[in-house]
Formats: sequence, C-alpha cells, structure tokens
Amino acid sequence: MSTIELKIIKMTSKTMILLLLALILPVAALCAAGASDRDTVETWEGSLRLFGNEPFTRIALVTDAGERWFLDMDEQELQQLWQQRRGRIRITGVPVIEEYAGREEHVIKVIKYSWIPEEK
Repeated sequence: MSTIELKIIKMTSKTMILLLLALILPVAALCAAGASDRDTVETWEGSLRLFGNEPFTRIALVTDAGERWFLDMDEQELQQLWQQRRGRIRITGVPVIEEYAGREEHVIKVIKYSWIPEEK
C-alpha cells in the first residue's frame, strides 16, 4: 500500500471513532438521566384531597408540609381509593413533574399505598 492509502485509512478510522463518540455519548447521557428519574422511588404521608371542579377534578395527596402531589394510577383504583379514604395515607411511588393546564404539577406515579392506623 502506498503512504496515501495508509493516511486515508488512518483518517477514516479516526473520523469513524470521533463520529461514534459524538453519537454515542449524548445518547448514553440521555439514557442515564432518564433512568435516574425513573429509578427514584420515594414515600410520602398525608391525606387525600379533591382539587378542581366537576368534571375536571383531580385527587391529590397533601403532605403535612403542605405539598400537593397528584396521583397517577389506574382510574378505577383511584376512585376506589377516594371512596374508601380514611384519615392518613402512606404512598410510595416515583415523583415526576408534568404539565397540566399550562403549569407544572407534581405527580406521583403510584406503586403502592397503605392507610396509616389512627393513634389513640
């Protein structure tokens, strides 16, 4: 092979490596950022409240600190939860911020919940 051919091969391999890095690194960073949000599982305690007006009502958990977290779960299960509400509740899920009616709202993608027994 001539020296020109060797230079072309070296340039091509360097270019390919740079191109791969330029494509792979941003994709890997996005995947890592997305995975960390989905992996964050937290637990909150508070009481359930109804917000909005019919037919646009939404059920939310209100913590002792006054934070409002709307619940994202199966609609039928959510309605049963609201009908059977009794005092304080502990909810475990993934926190996300969603846009609703033009503003950002805190939402819990509910994994599980349990009612907190009343202390006597």
